[in-house]
Amino acid sequence: MKPTPRFDGAQNYVATDDLKLAVNAALTLQRPLLIKGEPGTGKTMLAEEVAAALNMPLLQWHSRASGNDHLQASAVVASEQSAQWLDSFAEC
Repeated sequence: MKPTPRFDGAQNYVATDDLKLAVNAALTLQRPLLIKGEPGTGKTMLAEEVAAALNMPLLQWHSRASGNDHLQASAVVASEQSAQWLDSFAEC
């Protein structure tokens, strides 16, 4: 069994203790972490920094948000579990 990776912050992103706790909980539980916020609040930057710090690829996709005309950008740090989650999401 591989050890669970741990996010301790990044050189280009100041992460609060609560944010590090949430990221590490998602890693430990092998579940995706949903980050919600207004445009420009750093969601994508967080995903990029987590992926870089953990030396994992970052998957991004753009989709139309249901009922809205704007595009919604989504990102996820790739792992076996997130790939399974993406597969199940695609089936919906």
